[in-house]
Formats: sequence, C-alpha cells, structure tokens
Amino acid sequence: MQQISNVTGFSNLTPQIPVGVLVKPTSSRCNLNCSYCFYLSKAELYPWGKHPKLTIDLYEEFLEQYFAMSAPFLSFAWQGGEPTIMGLDFYEQIVTLQQKYAHKFNLMRSNPVYNSIQTNGTMLNDDWARFFKQNNFLVGISLDGPPEQHDLYRQDWSGRPTFDKVMAGIEFLRIRDVPFNVLTVVNQSNVQQPKKLLRWLAQQGFTHIQFIPLMEISPNMRSADTREPSKESLTPNQWGYFLSEVLEAWREIGVDKLRIRWFDDVIHMLWGLPSEACILAKKCGYILLEHNGDCYPCDFFVEPTQLLGNIRNDSLVEMITSEKFKNFSEAKNKLHKDCRECEWITLCYGECPKYRIANTGKISHSLPYFCPSYKQFFSNNYSKLEKVSIQRARKAGIVVPPDTLSANIRTRTKPMTLDDIRSIAKKNNVGRNGLCPCKSGRKYKRCCGD
Repeated sequence: MQQISNVTGFSNLTPQIPVGVLVKPTSSRCNLNCSYCFYLSKAELYPWGKHPKLTIDLYEEFLEQYFAMSAPFLSFAWQGGEPTIMGLDFYEQIVTLQQKYAHKFNLMRSNPVYNSIQTNGTMLNDDWARFFKQNNFLVGISLDGPPEQHDLYRQDWSGRPTFDKVMAGIEFLRIRDVPFNVLTVVNQSNVQQPKKLLRWLAQQGFTHIQFIPLMEISPNMRSADTREPSKESLTPNQWGYFLSEVLEAWREIGVDKLRIRWFDDVIHMLWGLPSEACILAKKCGYILLEHNGDCYPCDFFVEPTQLLGNIRNDSLVEMITSEKFKNFSEAKNKLHKDCRECEWITLCYGECPKYRIANTGKISHSLPYFCPSYKQFFSNNYSKLEKVSIQRARKAGIVVPPDTLSANIRTRTKPMTLDDIRSIAKKNNVGRNGLCPCKSGRKYKRCCGD
C-alpha cells in the first residue's frame, strides 16, 4: 500500500488500489451505426430492447466503494455506445454525487474527480458545452477525417452522413473553450494518404489527436489465422506506413504545434517514463462499469469469461484483488519468444492483448497483429524519434542526452531534470567551460547551464 502525500488539494489519504474507471452508462447503445464498431456486437450480451441505462442509485453504490478504495486517485472515463444518450440531467446528478463523496472523504478540492467523455459529437449543443466547461470535463470527439472519409463508415441508422453534425458539435465546444481531443480510427477510408489526413486535421485547428488502428475480425471468424479481417481493417504494412508518414508530416508541421497521443507515449518511454496508454504499458487492466453494475477488466473484454462481479453483490476491492483480475493484468507479460528477443520490446511490451487475440486467438505467448508494423516503423524511424525526443525534453525541462536514449529503452532509467543537472554541477564545481554533467559532451554553458 503506497502512501500518497503532498498532493495539492487533498487531505493525506492512503488509497488501497489507485485505479481508473471506464463507465458505459448506456452499454453499447448508440445513435449511430458505424460499420466497424465492435461495441455493437455487445448488444447480444446487453440487449438494447431493455434500454440499458445506469441508474443514479447504482452509480452511488459504486462511487462509495470506489472513493474508499482509490481516493485521492479518482478518474472516470464515460463511454459507450454513445454516453450523451443519457441526457445532461444525468451527468449533472453525477457531478453532484462526486462532490458529495468528496466532502464525505474530506477531499478539499472543489473538483477532485477527473472526468472525461468520449462521444461521437452529433448530439452536442451549447448546454452540453457549458456543462463540460463548468465541470472540467475533457471531451474526446470521434472524427475520421474530411467528409468523404468520415462518412464512409460513420453513418446513422438511416444511412445518413454524420460529418456535419460532428463539426457542429465541435464548434459548440470551441465557443465555450472546452478542452477536447480528436480520436481518429485509421481504417480503409483514410489510411492511404496519412500526410494529407494529418495536415487536414491540423488545418481544422485540432491540436490534440489520437490515432487508433482498426483491426476487427469478420463475424464468425476466430482470428486473423483465418485470413478474414473485416473489410474496413488495416493490414500490418498499412499501419506501419501510416505511422512513418504521420511522423514525417508531424515534423514538417511542427512537433510543438500538435500533440499526437501514440507519439507522446513513445517519447515519454524514451525519456525513461512509463506510457500513459495501457496498450504500451507492461501490464493492463482497469475497472469497466457496465450499466447494470457488472464489472470487467477492460472494454475490449466485455464477455462472460472476464466478468469480475457485480457491484450490487460483490466488493470492488475483492474484484480488483481477485485471481481473475490478476491473471488478466499479468497475461500481457507472457510474451512470445520473438517479443522477448526484440530490440523494441520496451517501446511496445507486446502491445494490446486485443491485437494478440485478433492475430492468433489467444493472449499468452502470442504475437500481436501489428507486430510487423512496429518493427517496420521503429527500424526506419528511430533516429528521427530520438531527435524529436530531445527537442521535446528540452522544452519540458528534462535532460535526455542522445547517448542515454537507447539505454533508457533497455533500463527505463528515470530522466534528470535541469534542476538535477544544475545541482550536480554546483556540487562538483563544474565551471561554465567544463563538460556538462548530463554527459552530452558539450560545455556546461552551452548545454544545461544556459
């Protein structure tokens, strides 16, 4: 159990298990019929005819256990399906409950809970935007590119395009200055011209972008061993090419002008820091709360064999400490022989278990579907990533000399800050013309001492 201290705005608390939560308040129910959406298949498990909907009472049952277990680390991601189907009044009650429990647990900040919401954006208006701004919600908007790309697969249930509604929703967020990012699913509609796609996103004024590669298996097919991924899915070669081209376009546009989630995570790992995204982390797993109280370790694994329990009948702590959750979390570490010998393993860690299952039908000791993509990308672009990493580190006040980046890949050494370097220089009486303690080989005055 780790003691959490000196956290601004919080009383001194000791969380039993700090863990994030993803909530599906309407299960997979959605107002769109995107042809590549794997969530739609979950209607078999939670039928839409029963109008799945999370009640305030059930959420409060979860919230009380979650605060006791995880405070002051409290994070909710609201997703679906389409979470705005619940209506604005629901989220107003949610925030009120969060504040109630913050007071009960003596959390001193007015908004101690981190909330984000992933939406298709088609139902947003000024009321939603005002609420998000007032309550510090981070908003994710699904947008696959310009209309000819976005509308190919992202249509409503009547087959009508949705691009214009999404852009209108984004405009409401901009007017209210709501922080948002754009999530782009990379598929057969937009994979062919990566540079053009990134430039288009940048021209729209989007500064925070996340690319998700699409890989879904056709219905009734167990894995890619059958050679039948869905028609919208990428090949490994396409995803590797896409990453390489986007990196080039990003550098041309300016790496300080755009934040691209996957590249941010890789750069953090080059610095010796952990990835924020679970797909590149050593272990995975969080709490997914379904509308009826069922809990799972991941939204990709909402299936009967992975059910951890139900919050009405089971303790949240017991679910998180159960053998089932532990086995799921640690399955990612059961790497294929090729992974263990791969020079890029600590920039990938065998990637997301979903892509291992998609490739071979199993998680353990299995190569992910996009393994060739990453080998292709890192082999061709590592030196470019080093340059971007050093550039970004300098502006962040972190010192990462070029000759330590490769070592960080192997050892995950925590980087030193400029203050660390200057403290070492002072302690060792390094003069302005002496070699910089960061081991860059440059004079201190022209390196970390300027």
